[in-house]
Amino acid sequence: MKITKIAKFTCSVYKSLSQKVVEALKECGINSIITQRSSSIVSTDRHWIFNRKGVTENILETFHFYVPAEDEKKVFDNIVSSLELLQEGRGSLFSEPAVLIEGGGDNENFGGLDFEFDANGGNYMGICAITQRGKGLRIAKTAIDKGSCVPTISYGIGGGIRDRMGLIRITIPAEKETINIVVANHDAHGMMDLLIDGGRLDRPGMGFIFSYPVNLAALDTKTFFGSNRAAASIGQIISVIDSMQGGTEWRRRTFNPKNFAGRDFMLDLENIMLVCNDTQSKEMLDAAMSAGAGGATISTCREISFLPQKEGAGKKTIEISDMVVPAKLRVKILTEIVNAGFFSNLVNGKIIVKKSAAAYSYTDKKRKS
Repeated sequence: MKITKIAKFTCSVYKSLSQKVVEALKECGINSIITQRSSSIVSTDRHWIFNRKGVTENILETFHFYVPAEDEKKVFDNIVSSLELLQEGRGSLFSEPAVLIEGGGDNENFGGLDFEFDANGGNYMGICAITQRGKGLRIAKTAIDKGSCVPTISYGIGGGIRDRMGLIRITIPAEKETINIVVANHDAHGMMDLLIDGGRLDRPGMGFIFSYPVNLAALDTKTFFGSNRAAASIGQIISVIDSMQGGTEWRRRTFNPKNFAGRDFMLDLENIMLVCNDTQSKEMLDAAMSAGAGGATISTCREISFLPQKEGAGKKTIEISDMVVPAKLRVKILTEIVNAGFFSNLVNGKIIVKKSAAAYSYTDKKRKS
């Protein structure tokens, strides 16, 4: 196997900027990208026609790609500059520390790999909430009402444990919504609690939420569209103060401490992403479940290669299976997946492993007093 430390990037922009993203990535020497349909929620003036809830949905395109870890800052700065992402209302870009595992070679000893990530090493923390289709608006609206960046919403289906439930699975919707935001590290725990309350994730079957470390971020803070009589928006003013203060520490928030004591968060976790050919996820997830993994969210995406020799097959449909598992199970899960043929020509898989700082889902345990 080939093991590489990488920076995994996520860039979400409005459709009008999609071609500029592609051009910027080519200039950075990136040969392959994954695109995914997504959307965002922003607040608007309630008196707008047909706007009953005070929010509007915008169509986005999300790009996933990765570079060697040592190139992270250079690529980040180039893309931010090319797309003018420091100007609000254009989109967001962030990077995560990760490990890429590809086929080839003889080493199959996952226990000997270096997967050490600092869960609190950067200025930012990402938060991902997974809920039933149609329930994500509550979580997204909570995020923008509390002044976070513009949330990105993507879509997928539940896989893994749900497939093993027999007839009872028909009572559990397969369609899922995934809501992603990035916040200042010092606000992450409090924001997770607010999103749990807003999405009612502390109730049976409502969903799952986890956080993950983010190294670099340029975030879209234009969470409101409407009339503005000032020379500058609040987002623009905050951006200038951030640069003057050298970070986001000056806008640390105070959250209700009563929430923190009542929830039992799961710790020492890892986020495993399986990227493979279309229709090949199910057998691989069965192997992961047999090794102790829980459910996964499967998203259908498109992979685009810029390499000249691959122009004939430059675009293809792929599947990404996303799961959060205890770190102690990583070796067993990855070994079972590889033994199931994940690196075969039929599946043509790649594995990306990232750190998860904390996670929460409903359990039948009583809340701590």
